[in-house]
Amino acid sequence: MISSSEPPPNEALTAQNPEQLLQTTRQLLANVQALSSRVVTIHEIALAINRSLNLEEILQVVGKQAKWLLDFDHLSIFLWHQDSYQLKTLFGSPLELNQAAIAPTGFIGLTLDSGKPQLVQEGSPISLPVYASGLIVPLENQRQIIGTINFATRQANAYTLDDSRIGYLLALQIAAAIQNAARFEELNQLYSQLEVEKSKSDQLLLNILPVEVASELKHFGKVKPVYYESASVLFTDFKDFTKLSQKMAPEVLVAELDHCFSYFDRIVEKYNLEKLKTIGDSYMCAGGIPTPNRTHAVDTVLAAIEMQLFMHLHKAQKIKQNQPYWDIRIGVHSGPLLAGVIGQKKFAYDVWGDTVNTASRMESCGIPGRVNISQATFSAIKDFFQFEYRGKVAAKNKGEIDMYLVTGIKHHLAIDPVGLLPNDEFVELYMAIHSDRAIAPPFCQWTSARNPKPLSVPA
Repeated sequence: MISSSEPPPNEALTAQNPEQLLQTTRQLLANVQALSSRVVTIHEIALAINRSLNLEEILQVVGKQAKWLLDFDHLSIFLWHQDSYQLKTLFGSPLELNQAAIAPTGFIGLTLDSGKPQLVQEGSPISLPVYASGLIVPLENQRQIIGTINFATRQANAYTLDDSRIGYLLALQIAAAIQNAARFEELNQLYSQLEVEKSKSDQLLLNILPVEVASELKHFGKVKPVYYESASVLFTDFKDFTKLSQKMAPEVLVAELDHCFSYFDRIVEKYNLEKLKTIGDSYMCAGGIPTPNRTHAVDTVLAAIEMQLFMHLHKAQKIKQNQPYWDIRIGVHSGPLLAGVIGQKKFAYDVWGDTVNTASRMESCGIPGRVNISQATFSAIKDFFQFEYRGKVAAKNKGEIDMYLVTGIKHHLAIDPVGLLPNDEFVELYMAIHSDRAIAPPFCQWTSARNPKPLSVPA
C-alpha cells in the first residue's frame, strides 16, 4: 500500500534524471544479459559433463570450461567419501590441504557442515593459504554433500554473491555428474563381481559334470538320460582299507586318500575318461561317455595300468618308510549303460545298468595289485594287451564269469620291456579304430617324448 506522503510510481520515475535512468536501465540490462550468458554456459557445461560417466573426463571438462564462468587462479574439487577424501586440482597450483582446512572452522569443513557456499575475503572468519579471495561451494546431490568445488584468486574481494549463486548452480550439475559416474563405477564393479561369481559357479559345475552335460543343464534346467550302446566302467578299491585306516590318524587317512585320488584324477583326464564319484576308498570312472568313441576300452585299461603302476610305486615308498600301505584292486567291464544327472540340489552325473554292476564285480573279485577285466572288455582290447586268463570266477549275484588279468601292452606294441608305454605301432592300431581320425590319442605326446622315432599318426 502506498502511503499518502509518497509520490505515485509514475511521478517518482518522472522525477528522476532521464539520462541517469537510462544508464541505470542499461546497466541492469547488461547485468541480466551477463547473468543469462553465465547460466547458458552452465547449461553447456552440464551437457558436456553428462556425456561421460568417467570421473576423470568430467573433471577435465570442468577444468577447461569453468573459466567462462568465474575468474580464478586456482580451481579444485574436494571429494569426501565415507572416511576418506581426495583433493583434485583442476587448474593452477595445488591448494594446501591440512587438518585445519577440513576442521569445522576450516574453509572446507565449514562448507561441508553448513551446506552453503562460503565467500573467502577480507574480514571473513575463514581464510585460504596463499590466495586472497576464495569461493568454496558444496557439491550436493539428492540432499547428500559429497565435497566442494573451490575457486581461488590472488585478487582481494574478487567474488560476489552473484558469483556464489553461479558457483552453486555449477556445483549442482557437477555433483549430479559425479554421483552418476560413481553409480556407473559401482554398477561395473557389480557386473565384474557377477562375472567372477558366474565363472566360479561354472567352474564348480564343470568339476562335477561333463562340459556337454553342464551346458545342457544350464540351458534347459534338466538333463535327459542318454543310452550308450558301449562304454567302459572302471572301479578301484583298496584292500583292507577299514583295517588299515584304524591305525591311521583321520587327517593322515584323508590326506593319503586325497593324494591317491588326485593322481587318479589326472590319469582320468589324460585318457579322456569321465570321473563319476568316490565312495570312501572306492573310485569310479568311465570311458566312452558323455561323448561316445570306439577306443573307450583301450583308454580305460591304459588308465587302469597307470593307476596300478602309481600304487605299486607308492607302496614301495611306504614300505621303505616303514609306513602302512594299501594294495589296490582294479576292475573294468565294457557294455551298454544309461548316463544322466540325478538330484535337484547336489547334482551328480551317474551311470546305471548291468554294465556298472558287472564292473563292480570285476573289482571285488579282482586280485590286489592287478587289473581284472571281463570277457567283454577282453574282446575289445585283445589286440593291444597281453593277459592271464583266470577262468570262470564266481561273482556275487552273477554266477561264474570269465575274467582276465591284464599283464601289460603286447611286447611289439610297447616301448618298454614290461609293457607299460605304447609305441608308434600301438598308436597306428589305436587310430585305426578311433571314431575321429583327426584327433591324436591322449597319450600321443607322452609316447612321442619317449620315442626316438618321429611319431606318425595315420591319416
